[in-house]
Amino acid sequence: MFTKKHFINNFSAAFLLFVAALFVFKYAIRYGNVFALSTVFFFVGGVFLLFFLNKKIESQSSNFSKRQLFPVLVFLFLIAAAMAFIPQSTRVGRFPALIEWLSNFQQGIFPYGTKANPSGFPFLFFLASPFYLLGDAGYLEVFGLLLFLMLILKSVKTKKEYWVKILFLLLLPTTFYELAVRSELLTNTVLVISLFFLAEQKLKDGEKDISFIVLALLFGFFLSTRLIVFLWLAMFLLFFFRNNLKNGAVFFAISFSVFLLSLLPFYLWNAETFMNKGPFAVQTIYLPVWIYFIFPLLVLYAGWMIADFQELLFASGVLTFLLVSISFIMTIGDVGMYQAYSNSRFDISYYILSIPFFILSLKEYKVDWFLGKVSIP
Repeated sequence: MFTKKHFINNFSAAFLLFVAALFVFKYAIRYGNVFALSTVFFFVGGVFLLFFLNKKIESQSSNFSKRQLFPVLVFLFLIAAAMAFIPQSTRVGRFPALIEWLSNFQQGIFPYGTKANPSGFPFLFFLASPFYLLGDAGYLEVFGLLLFLMLILKSVKTKKEYWVKILFLLLLPTTFYELAVRSELLTNTVLVISLFFLAEQKLKDGEKDISFIVLALLFGFFLSTRLIVFLWLAMFLLFFFRNNLKNGAVFFAISFSVFLLSLLPFYLWNAETFMNKGPFAVQTIYLPVWIYFIFPLLVLYAGWMIADFQELLFASGVLTFLLVSISFIMTIGDVGMYQAYSNSRFDISYYILSIPFFILSLKEYKVDWFLGKVSIP
């Protein structure tokens, strides 16, 4: 899986290890330079693990047994149970913002423009509301991890694929970071990717049937979480509707209408605050204006060039990674490396949005021709 013939796998693994190293170094350096060396050991260890998996695990068909799945479920259960003992002080701004938004909404108070400065669109908070009502909205991330595990099981074809994806999920520090701070970034991404998988099964050459309508409606709701979902929807449309652009336009029209309808009550409630201090204002401050004109051209090119489902996942991950990196670099240019990275003027956890794409794009295939079009049957 990880030879010079496997461009997608190698780059996906490199991106994953890079993000992991960012997290390890940032938090290890707070305890001194000796701990910062753990980044080097982590990176080298990751490369060694990939080499070991590539050599030692045979490419057998994945006939899963309960014995293989049971340890993973036990591990996820234990880390989910441990969340109850994580102190409040470890939770970053997204979780307090989520709680404040839901609390204010429940009390009839306009939920945007508050002290916690919530940045998500309305449906993001409604996704967390069942867990909030049960006592801890942070368990939305546990749900996301379980869904991610299901997608991994759905996607793997061989024993090697299974263990590579599972080990990346369970060994990356970002997994534990998301749980510790009660974030919802990974869950947000996994929910959208689940629609990719549903579309691969249910959409029939872009025909307008019940699956078409349901998927369009669901995409509309997920657009009402973060602006980045528009990028993923664009990739989705260019891949699934390249031979039927008219139906693709109808699909987008339905999704975009649902998105607008989800915003309408809040706009009517308090238009000035919603536009000036709501999700549009907060989410767009992280990128320069020129990116909104240049990046769509890159998305159009990438979406038109991809030729299979693996490439759809990989390209979506790369574009997400690139967008976050541009924002990171711009912040470094404005305030310097120390302030941007060590002092958290830039939130590196946004890189987590790309992680599910990279993990799920890992697969066994023979050789990369135009990004991996020759695959094992």
